[in-house]
Amino acid sequence: MTRRPSYAWMSAALMIWSGVAGSGADAQQSGEADSTLTLIDAVALAFETHPAIGAAAAELEYAYTELGRAKAEWLPQLNARASLTQHQEPMIAYPLHELDLQTRPIFDRTLIQGGVDLGWMAFDGGGRRARIKGTRARAERAAVGQDGAAMQILAQVAHAYLAVLASAEVLAALDEHIAALSAERVRVVQLLEQGQAAEVERLRVDAAVAQADADRIATVAGLDASERSLARMLGTDPAATRSRRLMPVRLAAGAVEERTVLLDRLDTGNTQILQARRAAESAQWAKRATSATWWPRLDGFGSYGLWTIPDGEVVLEWQVGVRVSYPLFTGGARSRSVAGAAAKVDAAQEQLALAELEGREQLDRALTQVREQSARSEAVATAVRHLAEVTRIERLALDAGVGTQTDFLRAEADLHRARAALVQAEYGAILALVELARTTGDLTIDWLHRTLETSP
Repeated sequence: MTRRPSYAWMSAALMIWSGVAGSGADAQQSGEADSTLTLIDAVALAFETHPAIGAAAAELEYAYTELGRAKAEWLPQLNARASLTQHQEPMIAYPLHELDLQTRPIFDRTLIQGGVDLGWMAFDGGGRRARIKGTRARAERAAVGQDGAAMQILAQVAHAYLAVLASAEVLAALDEHIAALSAERVRVVQLLEQGQAAEVERLRVDAAVAQADADRIATVAGLDASERSLARMLGTDPAATRSRRLMPVRLAAGAVEERTVLLDRLDTGNTQILQARRAAESAQWAKRATSATWWPRLDGFGSYGLWTIPDGEVVLEWQVGVRVSYPLFTGGARSRSVAGAAAKVDAAQEQLALAELEGREQLDRALTQVREQSARSEAVATAVRHLAEVTRIERLALDAGVGTQTDFLRAEADLHRARAALVQAEYGAILALVELARTTGDLTIDWLHRTLETSP
């Protein structure tokens, strides 16, 4: 199998990172406060720095080196040897091929020998081919693992990035809420000074402002934690991931595909299923390699040797041959090895069935979440429009002296909660789609470009 990069879009992401969206790392180095960081920037930076990506790449590199080592079994083995031996008593110095009574063999206590040996396994019952196939399946599993690691990091970056944006928008909505409450307090204080309002109205609005201030403190703390979490994931300074530098995103127009279509893509794209499938293939080939030990082994060999002694002539000689070997008795080790390999095949098949079952469960859960968040976003958006109109009317009624402060504060509080819920629902819909794409194996940089739009 020709080696290829597993996740082609990772290279595209790095090209985007270095060529088009260079604001992330460059801004970190230059410290420019007005530079921005898009979601694509963040993902590309995570691919550059996150240790999970490096670990997956190293695992893939190791798998391919193992595949290369397995393929080497098809080639003959050539070895060189040399020795210098000192004997207690003189030994025969050169190969003796016949007895010649007229010429005495040469003996010496110091013997020098060397040569090159050539060997090639001609037949082993298909074990060599099975070992290579099994190693190739493990390399493909490592490649799928790299894909899965990249998708996992992409999903995590998206979650962290959108968490910052959501917290920032909730904070903005809370500031609008506090501004409305502060305006109401100014009105109450003025009326109180004129003797046209009761003290309880000031206490009521002060309580609402205090509660909003407490909510703001918690929201600011949550925003700071989200920014730092994103910075850790990207391996950068928290100043580079402040909410003011992130570009908001929204869903592009498009419908979610039918479940039957998603199930087809789940079977061919889900990394857990693909890894389990490659593991099952590897186990099958390992069983075949073990079963091949029941066949005899045929080896071809040849050598070119050198014999000499100090101050003696050098004798060179070659030899070639074939060798057949077969273990007649192994104490049951061979049969137990085959049985163990068969048990591993059964285990791998069960793991594959479990991965398929879990994949379908994840798909149904993600699909339900997408539909729920989309419907919730539309419903909450309608509620926000209505509550904004209710709040406006209550404000006008209060200014006209025909409304009550209680009604206005209740309407204002309801509007704030609805705005916060809308933010969570909108970003929840995006995250649900991200999880659905990760489950089906579609979560790529190209998917982000097609599914999300950057808002100015």
